[in-house]
Amino acid sequence: MKTKLLRALIISTCLLALGFTAPTKTSAQGDVGYKDFGYGTAVAPTADKPQSKLWYHDGTWWGVLYNSTPAIKQHQIYRFSWANQSWTSMNVAVEGRLRVTYDVLSDGDNLYIASAADILGSETETYIKIQTFLYDPNQKTYFLSNTRQITSNALEAVVIDKDTTGRLWLTYTDIGLNLNKNVFVTHTSGDTPNWVTPYVLPVTPGAADNLNNDDISTLVAYTEPGAPPKPKIGVMWSNQTNNAVYFASHIDGNNDQIWTMVPALSGPNYADDHLNIKSLQADSAGQVFAVVKTSLNSVSVPDPGQPLIILLTLENSGSWSRRTVSQVKDNHTRPILLIDEQNRQIYVFYTLLIGAQTTGHIYYKQASLDVPGTQFPDGAGTPFIALANDTHINNASSTKQVLNGTMDLLVIASDDTEKSYYHNVIDLAPSFTQYKVLLPLIMR
Repeated sequence: MKTKLLRALIISTCLLALGFTAPTKTSAQGDVGYKDFGYGTAVAPTADKPQSKLWYHDGTWWGVLYNSTPAIKQHQIYRFSWANQSWTSMNVAVEGRLRVTYDVLSDGDNLYIASAADILGSETETYIKIQTFLYDPNQKTYFLSNTRQITSNALEAVVIDKDTTGRLWLTYTDIGLNLNKNVFVTHTSGDTPNWVTPYVLPVTPGAADNLNNDDISTLVAYTEPGAPPKPKIGVMWSNQTNNAVYFASHIDGNNDQIWTMVPALSGPNYADDHLNIKSLQADSAGQVFAVVKTSLNSVSVPDPGQPLIILLTLENSGSWSRRTVSQVKDNHTRPILLIDEQNRQIYVFYTLLIGAQTTGHIYYKQASLDVPGTQFPDGAGTPFIALANDTHINNASSTKQVLNGTMDLLVIASDDTEKSYYHNVIDLAPSFTQYKVLLPLIMR
């Protein structure tokens, strides 16, 4: 009996050591997550929905955060300490404009940051800025390599990604020559970091050129399986005028005017401006994954059982499938998606609204990546960043990257009442194949 108990204790200890842990609690009784430093006069610095503020490189998590120190007041690159659960500024400036939203793409030692003046702000410099930073492994920091500007109006969100030819792509929504809101795309050209003139996505008329003023777009690099495989850039956007979420794809290297479009989701009040997208390369589970919010909570008499947050999957067959993450009764908003490829799990983080507020606490749900029939659990989900005295937390953000047990998981959020950043982490377990090696040793 003592031997069995000892073995059980050793197994439990090893499993905990290897990463089977729940979200971390702060020292305050019942609080979940960590309250970080203040961001002063900045507004919603972890917004917006399709964007990523964090990345993982050289064994470390990094982020772009706002340094409100009076002598500095700028968005800077920060390094995260997992051991201390804290952030340290690297004193590398990213943006001097106060009201901006930005999207971050990490590609090896290259870091690309696209930023634009917030449409709700009052910035006079309303261009899109695209910056390239290079990582110095000896100094363990980044330095600015290149900056380009694209003239534009203030925007709700600009998103960046990179295709297999080395082209960088941007998408955003803006007023076009037709005086409607349109989906725009642009990309780098040639060997120099120049950008082609942004153009309206060339798809079926009435799909990308007649948007509601609230609609946004996002994009993702992915590979369509086949013989041979087809590397692509995909653009997803909401069109609340048409009650649809569309997806258009472009084969890397093809003419700019050749795009293929399909509806990813459609139906009365099924479109909203909450989109977050990820891809998996050569994976049996699918090509592209996105979480979207519907507007079914905004109808005159909402049905509490209707879907509110939906996971969309572009199957390897080329069709889109969907799973309900939460229902109208759950009162969720602003979802983001993270994929643990190693342990085959999908995580969806979102704001659980408190009462009639547009803010609250950050919760999450998870489900199997490999079993589409496995549904997300009903209800509120699991608290992730929830502090009793801080009740206006919102805008969860993380990375574009696919996760594994080496990187683990990190999500940040912000509270415009407390004017503070927050974060929490999950130690992702190694894959089960590692336990097959470990457990026989334990059981001897």
